[in-house]
Amino acid sequence: MKTSKILTTGEIYTRKQLQKKFNITDATINTGIFRPIGHDSVWLFVTQHKTADRTQYTDYFSDENTLHWDGQTAGRKDDLIINHKQQRLELLLFFRERKNEHPGYGFRNEGSFEYVSHTLNIRSF
Repeated sequence: MKTSKILTTGEIYTRKQLQKKFNITDATINTGIFRPIGHDSVWLFVTQHKTADRTQYTDYFSDENTLHWDGQTAGRKDDLIINHKQQRLELLLFFRERKNEHPGYGFRNEGSFEYVSHTLNIRSF
């Protein structure tokens, strides 16, 4: 099942609403990358301006409606993003500028996106 066929692009959804709508009990819905069981979709939850207690990834939309996204430090789910076409998965973006932008800490469903490219930033400490 592709989630985009059920949800409306441009609508605001909270994680709690999505949990209820799709009967999700998996706590990993509270992370930035979530793949619901039984869905051919990967949900990306992106907040542009993070609160001070969060990793300050640089995530934003460009004028071409392209998401520039730092991803996650551990990179455990990178394969889902990079190989989504081969795995016949859609990338569904839920985006907000700030955590409290929408009631209930909701996200705007921006619809399906396609992976284009990435670069590796290796940091040494």
